[in-house]
Amino acid sequence: MSRDDFTKSTIDILAKRVGYLCSNPNCKKPTIGAHEQKDKSTSIGIAAHITAASPGGPRYDDTLTIEQRKNIDNGIWLCSNCATLIDKDKEKYKIDLIKDWKIKAEIDSKLRLIGELKNQDTNNPYLEVDLIYKSGMRLNNGYSFKNPSTIENGIRIFDVNHFPIIHWRLIWKFNLTIHNNSLSPAYNVQIEELGDIKFSQMDNLPKINNIPQFEKIDLRANYETQLESDYREADRIYKTKIPEDFEKLQLKLSYQDNNRETHFTIVEFKNDDIQNYKQ
Repeated sequence: MSRDDFTKSTIDILAKRVGYLCSNPNCKKPTIGAHEQKDKSTSIGIAAHITAASPGGPRYDDTLTIEQRKNIDNGIWLCSNCATLIDKDKEKYKIDLIKDWKIKAEIDSKLRLIGELKNQDTNNPYLEVDLIYKSGMRLNNGYSFKNPSTIENGIRIFDVNHFPIIHWRLIWKFNLTIHNNSLSPAYNVQIEELGDIKFSQMDNLPKINNIPQFEKIDLRANYETQLESDYREADRIYKTKIPEDFEKLQLKLSYQDNNRETHFTIVEFKNDDIQNYKQ
């Protein structure tokens, strides 16, 4: 199947218009640098299509002409990792979002060029949280008094059908991973739980800590809740990999850069997805 690829000139201009930085605002990684051989350079940048170059591709728009599909307006400069990311999760990375990235990246590039925006974003650490589901379980804590019952010889006898109502203890176990997705180390990392919902148990971070560039810290975290229902409802809830309650859970990461300036990342759980926002 033929592809409506960008010309070499278009690729070159896309890269230069953002100063060879990834256009994902949560990345901004440099995409070109030195090679082991002194007469060569290394590039990890990609001129990605906002709408796919061929039918069946991510965000393909069959109303575009070939020329529109190959036009620079349909391109965005990304590092190879982010270019793969937007194509793997096309439901999250929609056309309007990617266009917003492109506009902001080019505006920042202009401001940086005239000295009104320093390269602080590329020199600062950026931490993101990922929550890896490990296992879940339901524990039977006894029959509910909502079931019909009688008293015989002073003993309560429950009259249960095929779906008795039980007091359940629902448990989820996770690995909570803090990634440093930047070129700079992050020092004195702290994590704070905001909102009404909190983990039942989470490993503590060492009081003195740091996460080097592109490294991570893994923490164990558990969440528990109580439910009074039959087993069908209990199964439906505990088998979800992110509990429904997490819509009300918010985490706040604080961490310092080399100059001991403090940065923050807010983490939310929306529609079975983990969203990180740098403040």
